[in-house]
Amino acid sequence: MKMQHLLIEGYCDGKDGEKGYPCQNTLTLGLHCLECPQFSYSKCPNEIALSNDDGVVKSQEDFIGFGGEMEPEDIEKRDEYISIWKDICRKKINEAYDEYIRYILS
Repeated sequence: MKMQHLLIEGYCDGKDGEKGYPCQNTLTLGLHCLECPQFSYSKCPNEIALSNDDGVVKSQEDFIGFGGEMEPEDIEKRDEYISIWKDICRKKINEAYDEYIRYILS
């Protein structure tokens, strides 16, 4: 068995109060959305996130993706900048893990 993580941006086109949604009509995003005809999604490349207990990223403070002000003015350098962004993200993920391990072992 192979395990990987899948990070997607999810959208719900449901209307509050309508019946029959897998979310029990709460319009709250979660794994149940994968079974819902009102759910659509988009990929979100070059993004890092911290999810809650249900695997959902709830807050703007809990994710960041390459884009916006991070985009270079010289579009030909975009791939280079994305590569740098990925390297920094991997380094920070490893630093977070190492810091946590030091904390629990002290």
